[in-house]
Order: sequence, then C-alpha cells, then structure tokens
Amino acid sequence: MSVALTTLGSSLLALQQADSFFPGGAVAWSWGLETLVADARLGTPPAATTGRRQRGLRQDCSEQVRAFVEGQLRHRWNSFDRAFLDAAWQAADELPTLMMLDAQVEALTLAEELRQGSRRVGQSLLGVHVALGTPGAAPYQHQVLAAATPGHLPVVQGLIWRKLGMHREHCHLASAHGLCTGLVSAAVRLGVMGHLDAQRVLTDIQPLLLELQDTAPCTPDDASGFTPMAEIAVMRHETQDLRLFAN
Repeated sequence: MSVALTTLGSSLLALQQADSFFPGGAVAWSWGLETLVADARLGTPPAATTGRRQRGLRQDCSEQVRAFVEGQLRHRWNSFDRAFLDAAWQAADELPTLMMLDAQVEALTLAEELRQGSRRVGQSLLGVHVALGTPGAAPYQHQVLAAATPGHLPVVQGLIWRKLGMHREHCHLASAHGLCTGLVSAAVRLGVMGHLDAQRVLTDIQPLLLELQDTAPCTPDDASGFTPMAEIAVMRHETQDLRLFAN
C-alpha cells in the first residue's frame, strides 16, 4: 500500500522526482534532437541571421526547440505516455496489471530505438528507487531482471510515484516537466540554445502543461503517438558519425 501524503508533501516529492539532478538516467537521451540538429532540421539559421552567425553570435533557436517540445508533449506524452502512467498509478498494487500495461507499451512503440530508450530509462529509474528502498521497486525489478516484463518508463513512474504517495496530478506534472527539462537540456548541450533560452522555453510551455493537465488522460486502449519526424530521427541516430546521446 502507498503512504498517504498531504498536498504539500506530494508537491515536494514531485519537485524532487522531476528535478534534473535526480539520477533517473534521462540525461543520456535526446529523443531525436541530436539527429535533427545534425541534419540541419533544427537549429538551421534563417538567411536574415547569417551575418550574426558568421560573427560568432549565438542564434536563438528557442522557437524551434519550443515547437519540438510542444509536439512531444501533445502527440506523444499526453496521448500515449500519460495514459500508461495514469493506469499504472491506479494499478500500483496489482502486479499482473502493471505487467500487462508494460507489454502494451512494448507492443505499441514501433521504433526499436524508442522502445529501448523507454526501457533503459525506466529500468534506471527503477534501480535508483530500489537503492533508495522505495516500496514496490524491488519486486518489480525482480520481474524485469527475470525478463518477465520490460520496465517501460511510464509504467515505472506510475508504480513508484504511487508507492511514494504522490498525488495523481502531481505525477502527471512531474512526468511532463521532466520530459521538457530533458529536451531543453539536450538542446543546450547540442549548442542550439543557451541556458536563458531554455528557461524561456520552459516558461512558455507552462500554459500548455496546465491545459493538458485540465483534460482527462485517455485509456491505454485509446493511447496513440504520432511524432514521425522525431521517430525517424531516432531511428537514423545510429548512422551519425559523432554521437553525444544514446538516441
């Protein structure tokens, strides 16, 4: 059974779990951004800024990055990951249901690179919580290590965060905010925007996060994701000569 937390206690846990300082393993993944930058699909300066670029000034690509983040939120996280996070949160005490949800994520994620990324980040997050002694983490890790279930990120998030006592809406916000910070962090490390630009993107995206939060998540049976440019970029990532990220 999960512990009962006050709203303030749940909020504090959500801040900790969504913090980029938390060692969940997501910092190693760009979710297609690296390939898009390498292919000049993102970060390509318009002709009007060519002179500034030649003088060595950083180009502001925050609008392009913001559009990428928004696409991932609307057409992948909200319509797919959130559905399985929510279902796993509700079924945190039901191991067979969690494993069924995990199998659904595996079957519905068509790109192998996305499946691998979701599994590896989910398993990394699970391992951290096993080390921290979070209830429910060790039994589920046992199933993952036995190859009985893949351990996809949204399922692990729903399970672990419910066991910690986080409120449902705080779990959704922590997951979405963690995705956003991971993407803008990748953009900063790829050199297409600065730290202040990244904070502007995170600020500008907040109304969308609140808008999505006001809508009910879809069920796993209705879950879908459609981010073709990002998925193709992820699949092409292994062909890049130089790679900073795992995808």
